[in-house]
Order: sequence, then structure tokens, then C-alpha cells
Amino acid sequence: MRNIMDKCRFSVIISAYNVEPYIERAINSVLNQNFDNYELIVVEDKSTDKSLEKIMQYKGKVKIIKNKKNMGLGAVRNIGIKNAVGEYIVHLDGDDTLYNESTLKDIDNLIGSNTPDIVFLGFQEISGSNRLRISTKEDSTREARLICDTNFSVPSKCWRREFLIENDIKFIEDVYYEDMIYSIKAVTLAKDTMYGEFPIFNYYKNRAGSIMTVPSIRRCVDMYKMLAYLMEVYGQAPKELKPYVLSFIINETKSIPFKLKGILNAIENKENSPIFAKRQYKFTDINSITEEEF
Repeated sequence: MRNIMDKCRFSVIISAYNVEPYIERAINSVLNQNFDNYELIVVEDKSTDKSLEKIMQYKGKVKIIKNKKNMGLGAVRNIGIKNAVGEYIVHLDGDDTLYNESTLKDIDNLIGSNTPDIVFLGFQEISGSNRLRISTKEDSTREARLICDTNFSVPSKCWRREFLIENDIKFIEDVYYEDMIYSIKAVTLAKDTMYGEFPIFNYYKNRAGSIMTVPSIRRCVDMYKMLAYLMEVYGQAPKELKPYVLSFIINETKSIPFKLKGILNAIENKENSPIFAKRQYKFTDINSITEEEF
């Protein structure tokens, strides 16, 4: 790894909150890369376990940012980007890892001398049966990503930092589903994108204590907040992309009652949140909606 103050190809940003058993694994997956033109930023979000103690072992190798209070994932990522100097941003949650030792080299080779605003990539789910989720030519057009992104996970993409800054693309703070809003806004504003048919991180699915395994009324509330934010994105989107943003909003709106039922049942039965099936939305024209549907 280069001197942490130098300009570099990638800024890898790890968000860390109560990930004591996993954070060393995440950090080592970056430090063990066979590519050295990067910086590693770890933003510690006032954990109540010993995450910070684990992170401080890497002082001098890693740019460590310690939040004075817990601020949430969106704020953590914004702080990381603000302190980054890399040409491209790669996000990693503190309980996940880069896919293998050549991940950054593979992304660098893919981009080459091009300057895409967003690079759509893939990931591997680590669960009962490991699954690869890979971006393809068909699902990596801007239109396809707006109709139904196969996965809104921010760490499955690589982001050109200047593009984010120039377009004031930031994570909405203190709200669930920040990845979805962020990704859709970025796609509507991107001028040039690429895709790679390989995974860049390992997603350790359904970790106990993960925010998405805990059912709550707030998650239900934020579903509707998310729709309001997406309508703002629709208002800012280029004319040619508006129908695709609106199509997603229509289909997501129709899916909310089913998701509410699952979350509310989990709260009542004191269970983890259910795992909802991946979205498989098709393009829906607003003019095709009839009064009888409602």
C-alpha cells in the first residue's frame, strides 16, 4: 500500500460498527492485495464492542477515522468519501471481505485508461449455499439498472470519486435503504458506465445482529421515506430516463404491503426479518395502471 496521504487509484472505505469478530478479516482482505496503488480508510462508528481496539492495531497502515458518536452507515460512507483521495471509491462493510487477493488489480485492469462514472461488478454470497451474483451486459445498461437493479449493494460497484463530488451524490443519513436511493440517483446522472463479469467482495449473509436481520417499525416507515426520496430523484432525472425511474417506483410501491406483512409478523413473533426474494421487476408504464388495481 502507498503512503496513506498520496493520490492513488482506489480508496477502499470500510464502515465499522460492532464488528469486533470480523473487522480484522475485512482489513486483512485489503492489505493482502497484490496491488498497491490504493489507500484504506476505516471509519469506526462509535462501536460498543472492541471494534476500535482491533482497528487500532493497524495504525500507520490504515487511515483511521473515529466518530465521536454513532452516526449510521450512510453518514459513515459520506465521511469516508470526504476523506478519500483515490480516483475510484470501493466500499466494504466491516463484516465482509474483498473477493480475493487480486480484486483491486482486476478492477484496475478492467477500467484501464477509461474513466467510467460507475463500474457494475458482482459479489459472492456466503451462506448455506454460496452463490455468485455477476453483472452482465444485459443488466448493466442504465435503463436496466433503473427498472430493476439485480442488487443495490453499493459495495458491488466501483465509483469515480470526482463524479460523486461534481454531482453532489451523497448517502441520505439515518435512513434504511440508503444504498437503493444512492444507486438510482447515481445511475440517472452517470454519463459513462462499465461492467465486469467477476465478483469483488464476499457478502456474509444474514449475520446475527446485522441491521437487516432485525425487524422494526422504523424499517416500515423508511420504506415510504424511500419512495419520497426516489420521487425527488425522478424530478432531477434526464427526460429520457424518467420513465424507467418511475417504473421502479411503481413496482416498489406495489411490493411494500407484502414486505410490511413480513416485517410486522416478525416483530409480533420475535423472529428475525424474513428474507425477501430478489426483485424481478419488468418495465411498467404509468399509463398502463388502471383504477381497478387499487
